[in-house]
Amino acid sequence: MAAEVEAVIAALRVTLDAAQKSDEPFWQVAAVNRWVDQLPGAWMGRWRDMKLAGDSAGDADREQFVGHVRAVVAFLEARRAQTPQATRWWSLRRRNAPAHTAAQASTAPAKPINLLRVRKPMPGIH
Repeated sequence: MAAEVEAVIAALRVTLDAAQKSDEPFWQVAAVNRWVDQLPGAWMGRWRDMKLAGDSAGDADREQFVGHVRAVVAFLEARRAQTPQATRWWSLRRRNAPAHTAAQASTAPAKPINLLRVRKPMPGIH
């Protein structure tokens, strides 16, 4: 995850450098927002406040654009070490549980299964 944040910071620095050297009065906000969308968790809306809002044509004033990109880069650099780790969808408890050995199985009596109460699928209904 840290590598993804580093890559976004590097891309935003390139965008910032290009915007600072340019004489264009307006910049497309998509130039910043596409990199913010690459941050981990962006598909869930985690970084939606970091996106730059433009006018109806999707443009922003160059000074506003540069200021926003500087702020985003500074925020990401400050929070670089604090980004939360991705949660695993599998249970670590089950993965780290001790293996069930044959010796443990022989010591515990097996509970008998009542085969008359076992549900069987009905034919033709799925």
